[in-house]
Amino acid sequence: MKTLTFLVPCYNVAGCVGRCVESMLVDEILDDVEILLVNDGSNDRTLAVLREYERRWPDVVRVVDKENGGWGTAINRGVREARGKYLKEVDADDWVESDSLRHYVDFLKNNEIDYIATEYTEYFKTENRSVRHSYRKEIYDKTMSLNDFWEQYPTAWDFPIHAITYRTQMLQGFGLTVGDRYYGDIEYNLYSLPHVRTIRVMPVNITVYFRGSDAQSTSTAGYARHYKDYVAMSRRITMFSLSAAATLHPNLRKFIVETIRGTAVRAYYLMMSPVYAGKAKGVKAELKEYDRWLKATDKELYRYCGKQRKHGIAYIRFWRWCHINLLNHR
Repeated sequence: MKTLTFLVPCYNVAGCVGRCVESMLVDEILDDVEILLVNDGSNDRTLAVLREYERRWPDVVRVVDKENGGWGTAINRGVREARGKYLKEVDADDWVESDSLRHYVDFLKNNEIDYIATEYTEYFKTENRSVRHSYRKEIYDKTMSLNDFWEQYPTAWDFPIHAITYRTQMLQGFGLTVGDRYYGDIEYNLYSLPHVRTIRVMPVNITVYFRGSDAQSTSTAGYARHYKDYVAMSRRITMFSLSAAATLHPNLRKFIVETIRGTAVRAYYLMMSPVYAGKAKGVKAELKEYDRWLKATDKELYRYCGKQRKHGIAYIRFWRWCHINLLNHR
């Protein structure tokens, strides 16, 4: 068994995936690393680039070629296919800090922990600057139960997908499945939590998260293009929240509820704001349907969204009352 699987979902990334893969090819750890490249039906030269890496490093690089289905389908397939003891997702336009990997892989080889959070760096292309993200010193280098973490450090949880390494068998054991397309990273972060027993936060920087492309789903243009995927994700995690185990620590349950609240409010905002999809064809009907669904599904969340204000006005509740979208009238 390999120690660590890097799962890299790939779609039309021929121009950048090489930087990602090369950063993982560290001589001292090649026997311990699997680089799992999942080609999601690319229509450029991506598959040829991936196959060349597989040909040159057949004991390290493995390519899975599948029909196009979206980022989430690549994640779901990769989780099922992973052979490493641990799994870390890295997007194809991101890369890893090569100098940090040897120590990190050695640690993983000798420990059994469900959830490991590491530091990461954001690289902003347009400004050519990097920002390193670290955490509170008191949470470092302690292997704890998840309940103890939430009991002792209820405000310290700040671990995006770039920070997370999972124990693979845990993910495969409960069958992690995220939504097919965009914004599945929120599900990737949440769905594991009822199954995590142990956690450790480490002061080692692993991932460099690339920022600055309009093609990214988290850009303004990306949200406008993919708002339907965001709304669908909001529905799924709302259902997850309603079914999450009652045995979870109260602070963890509060965190899950707050996360779901944030995504629900943003779903409304994406469909109402002209900066995003507020003027898109058919969006008024989609907004009404989402509102009806939320009211029938989670009345507390429905009321919470109605209280949110922009420019001092509860704009969602106002829209519900008279079907006037104030965001489109500014």
